[in-house]
Amino acid sequence: MPWLRSIPRSTLHRTVVGALALVLLLPVAPDAAEAAEEPSTFGRMGQAQDDTAPHSRSHILVRVAVPTQAYSALGTGFEDVGHDWFEVPVPSGWDPLDWAREMATRPGVEVAELDLIFTEQATPPFSSPDPLYTDTASPFWQWHLHATNVGAAWQSTVGAGVTVAVLDTGVSDGPDDGFCQPFVAEYNAVTDIAGPGAAIDLDGHGSHVAGSVAQCSDNGVGGAGMAPGASIMPVDVFAGISAQASDIARGVDWAWAHGARVINLSLGCGACSESTMLNEAIDRASSAGMVMVAASGNSPGDVFYPANRPAVLAVGATTRAGNVASNSARGPALDLVAPGGEESNSSTTFIWQDTHAGYIGLAGTSMAAAHVSGAAALLISRFPTAPASQVRNALVCSAVDIGIPGRDDPSGFGRLDAGAAVEQLRLMVEAGTLNCVAQAASSAPFASIQANAGYWRLYHGPAQVAGFYFGNPGDYGFMGDWNCDGVDTPGLYRRSDGYVYLRNSNTQGVADIAFFFGNPGDLPLAGDFDGNCYDTVSIYRPSEGRFYIMNHLGSGNAGLGAADYSYYFGNPGDAPFMGDWNGDGTDTPGLRRNSNGFVYLRHSNTQGVGEVEYFYGNTGDLVFSGDWDGDGDDTLGLYRPSNGTIYLRNTNNTGIADLAYTMGGSSHRPVAGTP
Repeated sequence: MPWLRSIPRSTLHRTVVGALALVLLLPVAPDAAEAAEEPSTFGRMGQAQDDTAPHSRSHILVRVAVPTQAYSALGTGFEDVGHDWFEVPVPSGWDPLDWAREMATRPGVEVAELDLIFTEQATPPFSSPDPLYTDTASPFWQWHLHATNVGAAWQSTVGAGVTVAVLDTGVSDGPDDGFCQPFVAEYNAVTDIAGPGAAIDLDGHGSHVAGSVAQCSDNGVGGAGMAPGASIMPVDVFAGISAQASDIARGVDWAWAHGARVINLSLGCGACSESTMLNEAIDRASSAGMVMVAASGNSPGDVFYPANRPAVLAVGATTRAGNVASNSARGPALDLVAPGGEESNSSTTFIWQDTHAGYIGLAGTSMAAAHVSGAAALLISRFPTAPASQVRNALVCSAVDIGIPGRDDPSGFGRLDAGAAVEQLRLMVEAGTLNCVAQAASSAPFASIQANAGYWRLYHGPAQVAGFYFGNPGDYGFMGDWNCDGVDTPGLYRRSDGYVYLRNSNTQGVADIAFFFGNPGDLPLAGDFDGNCYDTVSIYRPSEGRFYIMNHLGSGNAGLGAADYSYYFGNPGDAPFMGDWNGDGTDTPGLRRNSNGFVYLRHSNTQGVGEVEYFYGNTGDLVFSGDWDGDGDDTLGLYRPSNGTIYLRNTNNTGIADLAYTMGGSSHRPVAGTP
């Protein structure tokens, strides 16, 4: 049955220097006497280190007194990392600690130390994966969490310290170890009884909503919630299948008076006039700094009450395909949309979550509201002093625009992006403003950088939001949407043997798809070459200056066969890339001629001359492309290895960069994508 339900009239119920890469020619390791020395200059600011803490085994950190004399002090192969500090590779046969001690004895070296490794202090479901979150083959896979980009948010916050009040049918633990945190201030607004067990859920709806908000994760069991570190305050406002305005008002007052920061109202009425009593309670909660989130309603008409109140975030539902659900309420009062699923004959369209009766699949704006409440908890946990209006604005203005460009009645300001919302709120807090920071539109996920060690880094603007290993050193990385779910995930091309390896998630693991295509030495090009939503892998043969296009993927480690078609464009030695230069949904070729810095773009996958030509960047820059400002047209980005900086331009013409981010080092290579 649909959730949020239809209800009786007058009642209410239940959302990213190097000098040269040379190796020091030191053939032997130090002897015991040398290793025992520990000069007073060793260690950070003179403090001795030991090797018990996690640290890099490949390099140490060295600060020199005169940077221009680094070669005489350090030899070769080092990398300038700024402020007179250098990464110095550890030679074969040396222990990093011994190498730091040796480096500290050299004239001109002020400090030599281990590069300590720190871990993220969060508990996303990576170390002990929750099967429903990770298993894409399961009919119960939590596609909805991936659709919100919550994995990016989990790099800095899991909602710890925030209480979310769920005003619903009550909340009960389920088989999936329930919730990581104990319930807070349980209350039955109908009977006016408080205490443990006062808001037991006999229906399942409230538990399902609460699970979407804060289901316990990282336990290897079942699924996850948006904010697994948050606490749930169960508030039962239902008597049977309906709730009265007076009980909801008492529940709202109870929630803010007992420490909630977020109030979830997965309930509504489309046929009700407004209640003065409930409006006053909502106003009191708003004055108390609550973030209130409500379901827009499960009918394609106007947004239901109380979601249509100005102080309440009204949330509509999206389907697994990323579209607005056909039965999601809409109109001027709608703020944003989030995964809610849609009733159909396929169980994969539902939101699956733990309840007292086991895993249940439900669909509706009730579930969409819960995702937004969980995201709000993540933001508040990361920035505890942020006022409610700042949190609300961060959620809305970071949303991914869908449908008609700009705000529209079916989708509001767009689809929830929890990762981008955390970054947007950071920018707002740093700027000291309640308003959206324009940079955030270009700080959405846009690039991955793969180091030579096979390590991927995903960024939102300058901020790294995720990292994982995939592939072997030397593999050529790229990204694409292999399954048409709206998320770009990694691909590898092993140029030694022409094998392609693709994953369908931005996590560490083995390839989901593998096949071989082309010849060793070819360059891979990912894109949607026929406009059917699915990205495929084509190649460019540098020796010929020729593009070979494939419109399907291989499988089972088998060869892909001959290309669907091929064409010549540019000169041998040009740097190739693909992009949608005119917003027609089809990726077509681009080239940059490193000898003169000129860029050549074509609007069709056919032989011919460049239809757009302009000059951009310096010799030695690496070129990639993407939609940096969300206007539907791809433009160029440059990566300058000499200074580790990304330069992005929002128009395809000669000029300076619109945005510049410093990140990475000379061993990194940019890979465009929207992870």
